[in-house]
Amino acid sequence: MKRLYIESREGQVITALTFDGKLREVNIDPAESTSMVGHIILARLEVILPGQLAFVDIGTGKNAMMNVSHAIQLKKNQPVLVQVYKDPTGNKGAYVGMELKHSGRFVVLYESPRRDIGISQKINNETTRKRLRKLAEDALPKGFGIIMRTNAVGQDDDVILEDIQAMHQRHLHVTARAKHSTFPNIIYPETVDIMSPPLSLIADMTAYDLTEIWISGLEHDRIKHAIARLVPSMANNIHHYDNPDGRTLLAANNITPQISAALKKTVQLPCGGFVTIEQTEACVVIDVNTGRYTGQKDFRTTVLKTNLEAAECIAWQLALRNLSGIIIVDFIDMKNDQDKSALLDALREAVNKDRIKTEVVGITELGLVQLTRKRTREPLARILTQDCPKCGGIGRV
Repeated sequence: MKRLYIESREGQVITALTFDGKLREVNIDPAESTSMVGHIILARLEVILPGQLAFVDIGTGKNAMMNVSHAIQLKKNQPVLVQVYKDPTGNKGAYVGMELKHSGRFVVLYESPRRDIGISQKINNETTRKRLRKLAEDALPKGFGIIMRTNAVGQDDDVILEDIQAMHQRHLHVTARAKHSTFPNIIYPETVDIMSPPLSLIADMTAYDLTEIWISGLEHDRIKHAIARLVPSMANNIHHYDNPDGRTLLAANNITPQISAALKKTVQLPCGGFVTIEQTEACVVIDVNTGRYTGQKDFRTTVLKTNLEAAECIAWQLALRNLSGIIIVDFIDMKNDQDKSALLDALREAVNKDRIKTEVVGITELGLVQLTRKRTREPLARILTQDCPKCGGIGRV
């Protein structure tokens, strides 16, 4: 059972995704700091630095940064139409770009004179890839590129074509609206409210073939109707939770303690080993240990089993905690090349389930496994915790 829980309370929306009761992903969006990723803004160019790095005023009080192509000539104070790629983190402003990408349920459409066509790397069936490529070639508007999303698998051509046309119309509407707007100003979406976080997440999560969606809180009716329009096939599987015994939706479904567990440094493995996760400013460092597990056979088998369980656990924890950037994993040392290859294959398969792009780079000279995960939002720990006033956040006194 794949369920999505949406709880709105006191200007805050919490979305939690579970697979067979196990928390897979959680997103917490306070109304005052709703994610701006995907927003299209008519901004004001403030500063251009050597190396084609620019800062723009997007109306949030903190300038956003963007890279600029050498082929584009810009002048200070001119309006530029940009899209937010990454939310602000810490002392850093948002990261934006001038390539506008319109994400639908099945496609991503963007301006491209080369008419680029991309197919999600998670689509492995060659027949399906050829069919989607042919569909894109025939339907792609002039001057645009397209990415066929994983969600497109199994969909009728007409449904995908409708999504392409809708994204094209969105682009035309956005550019037309920008011509008559003051700046800085949000051009898309035209109304920004508490609805945008769950809707954008649900659009991505339909790839998980959700079984049910449960909603509680004051925003129930608005969220339910919006989801039914976005994903008509889910209309009969959207339920209202009205706190019958006084417990919140998340507490009644054992999600609250799982969120608390996601803030701890150590995660136990089924075999008895454990994984330790440390988040630093520069990267995420993960250590794997056998713990009390000694195995029933030889030490090589013990190590391989522990590492394989750790690979699955690490992929799950990266998504759950929303850890990103450079990730270094110190697996238990293995001498056998066949075992190392099996571990990397298992890790790649595990992270491939993540809706956020995650790549296994390989093993370093020191025997450490390096991954990268695309930054999109703040890590869960930074949303739910703050530095200790006694130790200043170092965790030691």
